[in-house]
Amino acid sequence: MQTYFHDRRDAGDPLYTGAAFDRLAGGGDAPKVANRFTADDLSAVTMLSVSVDPRAALRMLETEADDLSALLAKIPAELDLIDADNHQIGPDSPADELWRRVDRYHPVGETTTSKLLARKRPRLLPVIDSVVREVLAITWSGDYWRQMRDYLREESPRWEFLRAAHAAAGLADGISLLRCFDVLLWMSRQPGCPPPSWGTRHSPA
Repeated sequence: MQTYFHDRRDAGDPLYTGAAFDRLAGGGDAPKVANRFTADDLSAVTMLSVSVDPRAALRMLETEADDLSALLAKIPAELDLIDADNHQIGPDSPADELWRRVDRYHPVGETTTSKLLARKRPRLLPVIDSVVREVLAITWSGDYWRQMRDYLREESPRWEFLRAAHAAAGLADGISLLRCFDVLLWMSRQPGCPPPSWGTRHSPA
């Protein structure tokens, strides 16, 4: 995580552009913008190597902005995934409805949708991509959030490991533990980086 979030190229740019995703323009969960998608959110997801189709962007920022904002307002910004109940992340929850609304904006797709939602609710809604699914052997079955929550709850050292890793890497408060989890899994697939051990005999890899 130190390499991912802190290392810089010779020109001063981040070694990994994803290091800017969470806090670009103050973050997607900043109080003034927490309940609406902004152009900064669409820029932020490009830091994670995805982009939003122009027509989808117009819907999110203009024609359907009020509807999306109403859903965001029902999703707590200060709640960690590990503490969420099924009413908050299960089928027919506001988060589930928001997912379905954004995901239907062809050709946004699952990965980009997850990154947009993770930008707005970084503590609650995780990034979903091929690396995370491969490492955890979790499939998108409409129940991904609950699967990941249960995985993190299963071994109590996992959440504490993330908390300790966050502190050891000297990360800002605005970087959520859920984002640390995503980075650890992604980096575990990069050359020369070992998978996290969680402080127990169990490993996600």
